[in-house]
Amino acid sequence: MAEPHAVAAAHSAPGHEGGQATIATYVRIAVVLTVVTAIEVATLYIPGIPSHLLVSGLLIMSVLKFVLVVGYYMHLRYDHAILKALFVGPLLIAIGIILALMALFGAYLLLPRPTL
Repeated sequence: MAEPHAVAAAHSAPGHEGGQATIATYVRIAVVLTVVTAIEVATLYIPGIPSHLLVSGLLIMSVLKFVLVVGYYMHLRYDHAILKALFVGPLLIAIGIILALMALFGAYLLLPRPTL
């Protein structure tokens, strides 16, 4: 059985982050999330993008934002793989529900886009 002090010393070894990101990492993630959100909003105003490409792009950007928020701000990046896997199922269910609702209402877009 391992001594508590030995376990604590192993976690404080040089090069080990201790299961937390630095403040600079959080700022970088916030900047990335801001940029991705701005791109998402901007793509809605670009005329001529086919609906299937628009929806696919928005879903990919949403998954990217989900991974960043869950990984860093919810500290899941430093947890065991089984805990990470618990978030994948609900993410897939949410994507399925979004696509089902869009198919149910017969449109890939719930809001009309401006046309030129």
